[in-house]
Amino acid sequence: MKRIAVRRETQSEIPTASTADIAFLLIIFFMVSTVFSTEQGLKVVLPQAESTERILKRRNVTSIWMDKTGRTTVNDNLVNPAVIASVMAEKVIENPEVVVSLQADQDVSYGYVTDVLEALKDARALKVNFATQQKTGGGG
Repeated sequence: MKRIAVRRETQSEIPTASTADIAFLLIIFFMVSTVFSTEQGLKVVLPQAESTERILKRRNVTSIWMDKTGRTTVNDNLVNPAVIASVMAEKVIENPEVVVSLQADQDVSYGYVTDVLEALKDARALKVNFATQQKTGGGG
């Protein structure tokens, strides 16, 4: 009599020994290739205020920086006050809920601030926030 050979099924496995290495390489890749956007602005010393309020939603905020010489930047782009109206008009058309955060140096001439405010009014950017530093210390 002839014996019939029993076929044994082989289990195929996926090697998982290098999974940790691959995960580590992916983490390094994303750490190296990610770009974080931070606003540089101008060197500004903000005026102090008795009380302040934080803006929680940052996506609707456009920052305008003014240093004490009157140089002005809109979202890190150096502009003159005559151009602010057209730049901000475009931003208002894109997002009517835009809030302008005006970060003016405490020693800037108020004439420069007035020029910027007039440009914002012409651009219909009527939601303006004046950035300040909260007074520290004091104590009783």
